[in-house]
Amino acid sequence: MEKEKMRLTEEDQSLLLKILFKQRYASELLSCELADIESDLKDSDHVHYLQVARLFDRLRNADM
Repeated sequence: MEKEKMRLTEEDQSLLLKILFKQRYASELLSCELADIESDLKDSDHVHYLQVARLFDRLRNADM
């Protein structure tokens, strides 16, 4: 039996993002994503890695 995928409304997505930024978890998630890619724990193409790295730098520099 396959587990049904959870679907979030736009309102749910917005709330989740607000909380991630407010609690300063967004940059932590990006940092973990980068570490996983760099340690070969996750497959990723070069474009995805660069996008994550740039976003991480932007958040860190914005002190979010």
